[in-house]
Amino acid sequence: MKVLVFGGSFDPVHKGHLAMLRKALQIIKPDVTHIVPAYHSPFKAKSPTPFKLRMQMARAAFASLGRRFVFDDYELKRGGKTYSYQLVQYLRQHYGKPEIYLLVGTDCLNDLHTWKNAPYIFQHATVVAGRRKGFAEHQADFRHIFLPGEFPKMSSTRVRAHILASGTVPKDKVPEAVSKIIVKNDLYGLQVHRWLKAHLKPNRYLHSVKVAELCAILSDIYEVPVGKAVQAGILHDAGKGFSGEELAAFCKEHKIKIPYFEDICRFEPSLLHSYVSAWLARHEFGVKDKDVLNAISEHTLGSLKMSTLSKILFVADISSKDRKYKDAFVIRTLAVQDLEKALLYAANRKLWFTIDSQKWLCPLGIELWNHLVKCAA
Repeated sequence: MKVLVFGGSFDPVHKGHLAMLRKALQIIKPDVTHIVPAYHSPFKAKSPTPFKLRMQMARAAFASLGRRFVFDDYELKRGGKTYSYQLVQYLRQHYGKPEIYLLVGTDCLNDLHTWKNAPYIFQHATVVAGRRKGFAEHQADFRHIFLPGEFPKMSSTRVRAHILASGTVPKDKVPEAVSKIIVKNDLYGLQVHRWLKAHLKPNRYLHSVKVAELCAILSDIYEVPVGKAVQAGILHDAGKGFSGEELAAFCKEHKIKIPYFEDICRFEPSLLHSYVSAWLARHEFGVKDKDVLNAISEHTLGSLKMSTLSKILFVADISSKDRKYKDAFVIRTLAVQDLEKALLYAANRKLWFTIDSQKWLCPLGIELWNHLVKCAA
């Protein structure tokens, strides 16, 4: 008896999953196929998306491909982390030593030797892999089958980042049935966009989207997790809907500690929006990542100890595609080549904008400029 097994977080299911499973069904011709959503993958943080919804997305995407499908909640019943060798054990006990075919993407194929109790998997299952474009194959000393052709280079991480950045589900990557579940349940940041639209002016909301999109591009270049970059970008101006007086009152009410607070309140209270945005990110949207929160609070005035993510957001804020002044294109172009030079240029422009507007210069901005000049020397 042939048993095809396809496990994963499915957070969400995308068309790459669908294409690979369809081809595997054609080649392996299994008697039964088990779709096994992960409860908690050993290689990832536990998904905040409820298991029930990820199983629902898997059913919606895969059910039409074959009649002998088992949408298996084995990992949910176990709770905690489940390893692939345990899944193989379970299927052998259930079916009485079947031929097991384990479907995986080539992004994890070369790491299979590091999986827990890998020899047991190799002894009792045949690995079935779908090649993605750019895959560099290593010599494999276990039973494996490569599906013919190449499959779309997609990932659920990228799909989630796209949704969080844009507020839309990409039709070219997500099956329509899955998209409906995402929209119905406000998954992957759709609720963030609804909140921003309700609290920001249309041009400010558009700016937030464009900053998030640029953060995503720069995150690839400078090896920052795209989810963190997009999260910082989309939320960086969440507090922009407040007036200066409201920002000051908000900071006092919530006891937000801000350098030069009294001077900022007196001369340029709008500068407080970055600190309020960080507070909202944490308390309104549940962001716990300190790197993301610091990047949001530092995106206007910077700091002397900026992380790579903070630098990306600082640069993206002043050079996103909605910015119409001539230097925006220069900074944006420079950013994909040399982040440090782009940061220096961006800090320069911010200072000159402030001087040209005859506004108060916050000492934090001056400190950042002097620090960057020293570093560049």
